[in-house]
Amino acid sequence: MTEPAANSEPAATEAPQTAVPVTPDASLIAAPAPEAASAPAAPAAPSRPEGLPDAYWDEANGVKPEAYARLAELEAAEAARAEGVPEKAEDYRLEPTEPVLGEDGKPVALDTSDPLAQAALGVFVKHKLPQAAVSDLMQAFVQSEIEGAKAVAAEQSERRAAEIKKLGATEDAVKTRTAAVHGQLVGALGAEHAEAIRSVMTNASAFLALEALVSKLQGPAITAAPLAGKVDPDHASILYPSSVN
Repeated sequence: MTEPAANSEPAATEAPQTAVPVTPDASLIAAPAPEAASAPAAPAAPSRPEGLPDAYWDEANGVKPEAYARLAELEAAEAARAEGVPEKAEDYRLEPTEPVLGEDGKPVALDTSDPLAQAALGVFVKHKLPQAAVSDLMQAFVQSEIEGAKAVAAEQSERRAAEIKKLGATEDAVKTRTAAVHGQLVGALGAEHAEAIRSVMTNASAFLALEALVSKLQGPAITAAPLAGKVDPDHASILYPSSVN
């Protein structure tokens, strides 16, 4: 048998190989074929804003330029209006744009404590009405009230004249006649009761009936008593004309 050599070395072990990545040369790779270009999508139809009037809409192009111009005008008008809107009810002035003179020649003043005025102030605040608009409204209201009062006064004056004419040819003659009857009433009933009867004499027929009754019960008038002072100008005061101016 043969013995191995004493100085022999063991066989060398082979080292494992390490994989090295290889980056391909991009110039050597063929570029992919370009895709066919697709047709552009059709534009969406314009959407009409809700409430836009026909005059500002175009079916093909949508909102017309005039609409934007009109919107700018409205926004400017709203901004100008808002500048003159009081924030609270007490900030409003219930007075006409121009002074309106009453029968006494003095400017008419409105009572802001009146329930109607208070209700109106609440409406003004709710709807943010400008002070200028409120003043215009007050102007129309006061003028209407003045004209209405004049019409009522003219009607009462015309009615009074017609009733007085039924009692005598002249107002002085009527004064003498009514004063005589009033004197009889004062003498028979006292001044308080006489005035109560006078106050309900609203037409010539009623006075003629009273005159007939007094003459029948007391005979012809002996003296005339002065009439009471000026009374409220209601319908009951159209007779006894000396008590009414």
